[in-house]
Amino acid sequence: NFATAFASFIQTESGKEQPTIVVGRDARLSGEMLEGLVNSTLVAMGVNVVTLGLSTTPTVEMAVIDLEADGGIILTASHNPKQWNALKLLNYKGEFISAQDGEIVLQLAESADISFATVDHLGKRTQKDYLPMHIEKILALELVKPELIAAQKYRIAIDAVNSVGGIAVPALLKALGVEEIFEINCE
Repeated sequence: NFATAFASFIQTESGKEQPTIVVGRDARLSGEMLEGLVNSTLVAMGVNVVTLGLSTTPTVEMAVIDLEADGGIILTASHNPKQWNALKLLNYKGEFISAQDGEIVLQLAESADISFATVDHLGKRTQKDYLPMHIEKILALELVKPELIAAQKYRIAIDAVNSVGGIAVPALLKALGVEEIFEINCE
């Protein structure tokens, strides 16, 4: 219901019959299942989906901007217990939707006035890895100096509680020139 409501909201907001929505998720046990359900629902609504798979929240936000997408969904329940999962909804600016827009999405989710696309107007799904792009943008920041970091010969330990940080943070640290990275719970 929430995926169809958000798709309908984005179609109205963008004025496009086939808008683009970026979808990324964390490593929750239910994440892959929910990602498939959300992506298929969006395609059924006529939305073009760019799915990032395992991604940090900022990576999804940046991908929305970089792709000039019409919105985004991050599948995560942040620090809630493992039985929870949620949809964090983004506007075309890669920002969380406002409380007012959230109310509209909730109203749409409660209504039965949602129509799916016809078979000739289904959306398309593409897969992209935006972590390298995110790291490149960090490295391009004026205040980020990888050569200074590398010169320090840092040894850093990271405990990513077996979520997406276990993919993103070691990759970023390596790109920044950290000499030795001890990965704990990075699976």
